This record gives sequence, C-alpha cells and structure tokens, in this order.
Amino acid sequence: MPKYSFTAEELADTLIPGEITSASGTLSAPSPQAAKKAIESSLRSRGYEPTGNITVTQK
Repeated sequence: MPKYSFTAEELADTLIPGEITSASGTLSAPSPQAAKKAIESSLRSRGYEPTGNITVTQK
C-alpha cells in the first residue's frame, strides 16, 4: 500500500472554541482520496474539525 504524507491547516478545536491548530504526518492508504478521508476521520475523532486545506502527497 502506498505511503502518503499530509499537512492539515486550520483545524478548529471543538473542545476549546476559538483554538486553531495544524497537524502533519504520514500514513498508508490505497489512494490519495482514501488517505484524505482517513485523515479527516482521525482528526474529528480527536476533537478537531478541519476548516482549511488538507494536502496529501505520495512519499
């Protein structure tokens, strides 16, 4: 399975209103679209709502 790196900008913290952060990392996924969906799901499960761009690039 291909590896992807990602950068997520402007993540709104749903637990602390008004707080904005960003995240980056790597993951394996079958496609860039699947990687983006996995990233969005993971961020939401951790209390962050993506409000900006999520950039996914294959490593």
